[in-house]
Amino acid sequence: MNKLFILLFCVHLGMSAQNNTSPDFKDVKTPEDAASYLQANPSNKNQLIVFNKDNHQSDLAKKLFSTGLATVDGQFEKTHYKVVSRYKTTNYRASYIFIDGHKMSEQAAEDLIKEITKKYKSGIPFTSLAHQYSMDRNGNRNGDTGWFAPGTFNPDLEKVIMNVPRSQRDLFAFELKEKSWYYLVLNSYKPKEVKEIKVLKIVEKK
Repeated sequence: MNKLFILLFCVHLGMSAQNNTSPDFKDVKTPEDAASYLQANPSNKNQLIVFNKDNHQSDLAKKLFSTGLATVDGQFEKTHYKVVSRYKTTNYRASYIFIDGHKMSEQAAEDLIKEITKKYKSGIPFTSLAHQYSMDRNGNRNGDTGWFAPGTFNPDLEKVIMNVPRSQRDLFAFELKEKSWYYLVLNSYKPKEVKEIKVLKIVEKK
């Protein structure tokens, strides 16, 4: 009886282990495989990351787009990268100036938007105006968002950038009064399809 119990217990353990196994790194081929691998190998350094063909121009990114595999050999760690998915996303690009209505009255914010618009139409470059007036960190980039996929910025801002008719894609002002946010958007880029890769990143100690 005891032998039978031990035998059944061992079989149960073997079946449980089989059901809970995750693929080896070399066998990971899909995002689902990668998720299983990460669940079985939890670490703050192990993760799924996305590389954008336009925004990521490093040697590492170029190698991953080309070969799908890369290893970075550091002093104390080895970092392995493996592409588990290739796809295209529609990317957008614009420039904007953000005015924070919490720092001034509603009337002052609206007047400032009109003043900036007037300066732009008089010939002052939008980049200079964004650097001077924009009240968020994007002002340090002269207002340029760079190419981005949906989900990168505030949804209300993205909605304007993505849906303003082509006939109005020079300079466009809009405001979110419930949030006291005011924007001037220069939407001069056409959307385009950009290649992206989803990459499993694994860090191991030497």
